[in-house]
Amino acid sequence: MKKFFVLLLCLLVLTGCGDKKEKVVIYSNMEDDRTQSLKALLKENFNDIDVVVQSMSTGNVAAKIKNEGKNIEADIIIDLETSHIENLKENFADISTYDTSIYENGVNSSSNYLGWSKYTINLFIDNKYFKEHNLTIPKTYNDLLKKEYKGLIAMPDPKTSGTGYAFLLNVVNIMGENKAVKYFTKLKENLREFTSSGSGPTNLLKQGEIAIAMGMTSQGVAAINEGYDFSIVELDTGALYNTTSCGIIKGKETNKNVKKVFEFLITKGITNDSQNFLPEGILKDKTSNVKNYPVSTKNADMTGIEDINVKSKLTELWKQVNG
Repeated sequence: MKKFFVLLLCLLVLTGCGDKKEKVVIYSNMEDDRTQSLKALLKENFNDIDVVVQSMSTGNVAAKIKNEGKNIEADIIIDLETSHIENLKENFADISTYDTSIYENGVNSSSNYLGWSKYTINLFIDNKYFKEHNLTIPKTYNDLLKKEYKGLIAMPDPKTSGTGYAFLLNVVNIMGENKAVKYFTKLKENLREFTSSGSGPTNLLKQGEIAIAMGMTSQGVAAINEGYDFSIVELDTGALYNTTSCGIIKGKETNKNVKKVFEFLITKGITNDSQNFLPEGILKDKTSNVKNYPVSTKNADMTGIEDINVKSKLTELWKQVNG
């Protein structure tokens, strides 16, 4: 009898081991609503793999890749700013054999990563506040310097936010470095605050603490669809934008489950993200399920947006404004 129970215990242990799912870890920079949507999609499609999506800031992901290399917990990185992933591409596997037919031509120029998103950035205004205070809608960067907007504006800090950095880059591209520093020094006098995150200004606008916010177009659209009386304003420069990319950490590309999940991400995952959140993205199919999403009249001059050296230089320049 004793031998029988020992045998039964061994069988139970072996059975339990056989049911254990292999884990595939994804590091993501996406906002919470986009992350939750992806998690639901992955859960629906992968019963045999434990797919874990961990959200963290751009800086944290980039630092972990740089410091930990192939020993990093993550197998796959998604939605990391292209400038960072380009700078760290030696840490990513060659994925040039994957099918990229769903992408627009010219999007993917590296064998180590693929595009994930292109997100536009605009201003959002509180319509009720503007009407009650008889304010004119800003149309240019110089308009934002008007005294009537003092204390009513918030923008993300370029040092900590890709959204804020896109604004800094475009102003430098238009004005040059010296005039850009002078411009932002004046603008700072009108700002309620520089927020550490890209979503910070939109949250302040929703709370009624400001009347003008700079943020990702998708954030403004989401607020409008929630019932907020906001308008999206594209300045005469055109819509700012930034890009993100995805890849497999070098050394993880031979794992069949990592390959399986990555193939899903660059087909179903990216399509879900584009259609439900960022329809102005990088795919040929521009189908959108997002109500009230505006079509940009033109793109702003974002020369250098994917160059980490330009970003490092302008981050240093920014210290002259908000050190």
